[in-house]
Parts: sequence; structure tokens; C-alpha cells
Amino acid sequence: MAHILFLIAAATLPCAVSRSDTLAVEHENSDARDTLALLPGMEFRLDLAEEDVSSKPPWWSVEDWSRERKVIALNAVTVATIVAIGVAGWDYGSHSFNTANEGWFDPDTHYGGADKLGHVFTCYALASVYNRIYKDWGYSDNDAILIGAASSWLTMSLIEVGDGFSKSEGYSWQDEVMNTLGVGLAYVRHRFPAVQERVDFRWEWFPSPAARSGERFDILTDYSGQKFLLAFKMDGWLRTGSPVLKALEVQVGYYTRGYVSGDDDYFNGQHRYGYIGIGLNMAYLFERLTGHRAWGVLDYYQVPYTYLPARWECD
Repeated sequence: MAHILFLIAAATLPCAVSRSDTLAVEHENSDARDTLALLPGMEFRLDLAEEDVSSKPPWWSVEDWSRERKVIALNAVTVATIVAIGVAGWDYGSHSFNTANEGWFDPDTHYGGADKLGHVFTCYALASVYNRIYKDWGYSDNDAILIGAASSWLTMSLIEVGDGFSKSEGYSWQDEVMNTLGVGLAYVRHRFPAVQERVDFRWEWFPSPAARSGERFDILTDYSGQKFLLAFKMDGWLRTGSPVLKALEVQVGYYTRGYVSGDDDYFNGQHRYGYIGIGLNMAYLFERLTGHRAWGVLDYYQVPYTYLPARWECD
């Protein structure tokens, strides 16, 4: 743009010198276009500038894709990735389709039910991630969470179906029920702001003794270091506006210890626990102290040792 402005000034300057100020004013706008047309190569320069401004993005860019095309591409890539990882590392395709009756929260299940809550939370959090992406792509709040919940359910259901073709796993209808519950909770939370203001579903993880000792390190299956909880925000229910109540919440949770391989040296058997406690609303406190919400992570992750629990054994 700078060189165009310079040429315009150079072309109109002789007219202003050879004529009176009055004529220069009268013909300032009309003569400018005529003079530009007489300059050799000017049309080429203008066309070149326009071509530079409106140049198309490279072939690999998705900026000019429609939002619908982006949704299809994202889910297609997700499906392809799951299939590739499943075949390479999860022995997908090693067995004809089979099912597994894993039970629920009974003491004789593999993980005492912690894995079932893991399915709920994974679908819940994944739906929220999809929701954020789709909103950024221009979908309305209602459409974003609806499509996000569907994408989350598709992702986790595909994994479950893949387990059905695995010799070591098997399709678990209990897991599928919990997947559906997770996306349902996410939909309700994002669809109705009153729910989001009153309650969070969170996951807590602090490495178990076996993980800390280096015997194993798998965050997703380190159930002896995990807790799952509902946090009821006190001011969301009482509506007092008090900073003290905004900083406090009532938590109700569940966790298991001693069910994972490698736990024998650290826990005296297998145990399931429920608990209730008073905790700090870390999302509110962090925003109050820093002015930021940490991308909403603290709405989903429970910071350890920020609450006073009273637990009971479920055995």
C-alpha cells in the first residue's frame, strides 16, 4: 500500500504546480484516477498488490474449510488413530468379537469400580474438549455441546468395540453404559448454566506408591492414586455472593486402593472407600488471585490436599 500512495502523490503533484490552487482542489479527485490510468504498468502493479492481499492459503491449510468439513476430518482422524494404535498396541483384531462381564463396583471386580468411573470421567472431559473446539469453529453453544457429546461417545465406543476384537479384553456393556453416562453429564453441564454454577464432576490423581517407586507409571490405570468426586459449590446453591462461600464447597467421592498390579507391597489388601468433605474451590481462588481461569482445568481436576475428608470403607 505504501508504494501505491507514493505513486498517487507523484502523479498529482505536477497538476498542483502548473495550475492554481482552486483548480487543484476542483480536480484533485477526478484527475487522480485519469493520471493513474496513463502511468505505464500501473494496472499491473495494482493487480499485483490485490493478488498479494488475497493470495490463497497453502494446500495443507484448513483455514478455508467449512466447519462441517472440519468436524468430519477431526472425527475421521480420531477413528483412524484409534484403529492404528489398537492394532499396534492393544491386540485389536487378535480374536473374533467377544464380550466381557466386568461387573460394577463389587469388591471382586478388577478395580473395585474405579475403572467404571474412569470411563464416566473420560467421556465427560472429552466431550468438553470437543465442545470447546466446535465453539471455536463457529458452532452455537447448544450445537457445539451436542456434536461434542456425540464425538466423545463415538471415540470411546469405538475403543470399546475394538476391545471386543481383542483377546485380552472383550466388549463390556457396563463400560458402554458408563461412557453414555459421561457424555450425558457433559451435555447437561454445558447445556444448562445453572448446573455448571452448582456442581463439578472432577478427577483427582496423585501418583500411587507403586508409581512413585517407578514400578509402573500409567496415569489412566493408576487407580490407587485416583479419586472421583462431585463438588457442590456452596454459593452456587445459596446465592449469597459471599467470597467465603464462593471459596468453599462440599465434596462427595469414591476411590479404591490395592487393586492394581504392584499394589501388594503398599496396601493391606483391596479396599473401596467413600468420603465426604469440605474443600476449597480452587478454580474460584485461582481466578481471584491471578485473574485467569487456567483454561477451566480446575473445573475438572481436583488438586490433592485442598479438602478435609471424612471417609468410610465400603467393604
